Amino acid sequence: MATLIIYDKDGKREIELEETNSLGRLPDNRIQLNDPLVSKNHCLVISDQSGGYRISDLDSRNGTYLNKQRVQGDAALRNGDEITLGMTSCVFLSKTIDDLITVDDDQSQILVIDLEASKQTRFVSEREIQSEKTLRADYEKLRVAIELQRDIGLELDLNRIFNRILASTFEFLDCDTAVIMMADAKGEMGLQAFRTRRQKDKLVMSSTMVRRVRQEKVGIITADAMSDERFQGSKSIITQRVRSSMAVPILGEEKLLGIMIIQSSSAIMAYTEQDLSFFTNIAHQTAQLIKMSDMAKRIEEDAITREKFQRLLSPDLAELVVSGKLKVEKGGENRIATVLFADIRGFTSMCENMEAAEVLHMLNEYFEIMVEIAFRYEGTVDKFMGDMIMVVWGAPAVHPDDPIRAVQAAFDMQMALDEYNKNRDIRYQREIHIGIGINTGELVAGYIGSSLTMNYSVVGDAVNVASRLCSVARPDQILVSENTYQQVRNHFETTTLDPVRVKGKSKPVKAYGVLRAKGM
Repeated sequence: MATLIIYDKDGKREIELEETNSLGRLPDNRIQLNDPLVSKNHCLVISDQSGGYRISDLDSRNGTYLNKQRVQGDAALRNGDEITLGMTSCVFLSKTIDDLITVDDDQSQILVIDLEASKQTRFVSEREIQSEKTLRADYEKLRVAIELQRDIGLELDLNRIFNRILASTFEFLDCDTAVIMMADAKGEMGLQAFRTRRQKDKLVMSSTMVRRVRQEKVGIITADAMSDERFQGSKSIITQRVRSSMAVPILGEEKLLGIMIIQSSSAIMAYTEQDLSFFTNIAHQTAQLIKMSDMAKRIEEDAITREKFQRLLSPDLAELVVSGKLKVEKGGENRIATVLFADIRGFTSMCENMEAAEVLHMLNEYFEIMVEIAFRYEGTVDKFMGDMIMVVWGAPAVHPDDPIRAVQAAFDMQMALDEYNKNRDIRYQREIHIGIGINTGELVAGYIGSSLTMNYSVVGDAVNVASRLCSVARPDQILVSENTYQQVRNHFETTTLDPVRVKGKSKPVKAYGVLRAKGM
């Protein structure tokens, strides 16, 4: 819960914030400000996934200031923050868990009514119906489930789901306060959503009640805490006039996900077993919605991962990475891999008389050919650099014949370009010829980048050697290093060339030209 206290020429007013709050001069804003220095649509105050609020400026003319500092983009709001919009001053007030909840650490056993979870949520069969009361109870469970689902719809944000569940709970059951607590990774309960009929109300939460729900995973009703002698020493309960409360577990496949609690100060024995059954049904629906939200998030994450890796890996390998069958280390790991570089010879002069759009179209067609062949041999596309493509075999997927795959892919690239050039000749376009360099050696593979963007890549001396071999390769030539040559010499005919100097190495490296596959 959060409020905004506004001080302007009309005086002081306090507004309770909703999930989304627009501030500006126009009347269609949720919070209209009568200030000529405020823009028509000045800024937004929006709740975030953590339950807090953030403020963002909407390109206002005079800016939005948070604690005298101009907001660039958006910023988190803290309790007591001062917001300045033109001549208008605002104070953001946020109620914390301590503001909302009083924990009563009673040590006595609470007198409760509880029901087995299986009896609370299941619908009885037609044969088991003994009375109209049972039929009505099942009808009400179904109504609650349908109303909740209709109200929440396709919403997947848990904070919004929880707030709507509590709003519906207020409609279905008589209560003054309601709360949803969720378990963290260690099983500790934390406040996720809170609702009250009156802003000054608090939730007086019995530690004994919460402990029993956690341990026994049953729904609980506490009856008339005001008149129970065991609570006479509890000032918090007396002050808040708690007469009745009800708590139910949120269970997902028998695992405790959280707890829902409601309280009433209106009547002794405010809740019945039927109410407990309804409330448990709401908790059951909540568990299903949590599951749906989690599944949607996992699907979204998998889709992002799949899309990302399908740009680098063949579809089959990308699917293995997403499913977890193929491991991609987030930290660097040493690998023996084969690296291929290929780029267009005379690319700069070729582009001198071409329009930028024409160059881009040519590169896209060229890379389409290169990538299709790289994926055919299950290579990983590391990066594109201008007219150059870098492909790796051995990271993340490893095959015993990776060097052979790389060289065979290089041949297929050359042959595919021969066919592509025939079409370019017909269109009176200049032919494309590439030089290719391949090296096998030890390198480091893993995620490289900043905290904002990271890509899977390889670095090391083996990469530098492959790049250097590519740079000296003539058009239509495939050069391999000594390491690669030793791995492929029984499969391809080669010729020994002059050693190639590589930056960072004191001695030139041996180079071999690959002519054709043996037996061809």
